[in-house]
Amino acid sequence: IALVDALSNWYVRRSRDRFWSGDKQTPAKLDAYWTLYECLLDISKLIAPFVPFLAETFWQNLAAPTRGAHALESVHLCDFPTGNPEAIDEDLSHQMNLMREIASLGRSARMEASLKVRQPLAKVEVILATAEHQSWLEAHRDLIVEELNVKQVEFTDHAERYIDYTVLPDFKRLGPRIGKQIPAVKQALAAADGAQLLAQLEADGQVTLDLSAGAVVLDNDDIQVRLQAKPGWAAAQGPQCVVVLATELTEPLIQEGLVRDVVRVVQDLRKEQGCEFTDRITLALNTSSSSLQAAVEAFSDYIRQETLCDRLEFSTPGDQPHTEQKVGGDPLQIWLTIL
Repeated sequence: IALVDALSNWYVRRSRDRFWSGDKQTPAKLDAYWTLYECLLDISKLIAPFVPFLAETFWQNLAAPTRGAHALESVHLCDFPTGNPEAIDEDLSHQMNLMREIASLGRSARMEASLKVRQPLAKVEVILATAEHQSWLEAHRDLIVEELNVKQVEFTDHAERYIDYTVLPDFKRLGPRIGKQIPAVKQALAAADGAQLLAQLEADGQVTLDLSAGAVVLDNDDIQVRLQAKPGWAAAQGPQCVVVLATELTEPLIQEGLVRDVVRVVQDLRKEQGCEFTDRITLALNTSSSSLQAAVEAFSDYIRQETLCDRLEFSTPGDQPHTEQKVGGDPLQIWLTIL
């Protein structure tokens, strides 16, 4: 499951630019396709004992062109795949796992703050548990910018500027077990570092308090450590880092968010009209909303690039069929023609 999730929700999505890089067979494009092809072949072998017919369908679709010369007639004639430890780059794996954790936490923070994925934000602050991979992450800021749809990425050690931790003990549960130690536990929890408590609970499922009367072990049912972002920020924490997003929206950011919704609507319309991924189109857009009109005009180049549009007009081309949609609550008329 983890392999399929990483392949479809990370590798394929991150490789779209290489897949769609036109007709030219560049090394990057060929590498992207061959990597995906080999992964799908091995996945068909992995799932063959459990879903034999689905695995065979995959195999026939993938291996048919090279059957006989380089591929067996059936996936069920293949050996079960084995790993090659020598091919594993441990450092790169740890770095990319951390990158994916940052992306996942950023999306969680957005969801918590009710901010759409398509709405650009000004900044993300990343607070790492250790600085081991920080230089690598800084060299790949562009990837974080794309994944979290932010304008700026910063790394900081000052978590207290953006978040607070609240420790909530369940004294009704603890009372019968630790009795007279309750005051000492309450004092120890008040003095404890909330971030460390939360990290330890997530890693081990429990924390140990060393008190004068003896050690007390507390688990997730005994205490809860809640992370609370300060005003103007949204935050989420994982085992390796805390990700904090700036939630204040300026007018240019709002405009860009509207335009990304326009692009989504056009992409859906392309699918409805049977466009291939590489089909070029022309667009005509019309709206009675001045704010939406201003956004579309300001980001017209972005719309053309994302929708493979050769010509973009702001008009109503006669009585030709069109689609009416709502973007940001405002009406938008769209005329789309496949070239």
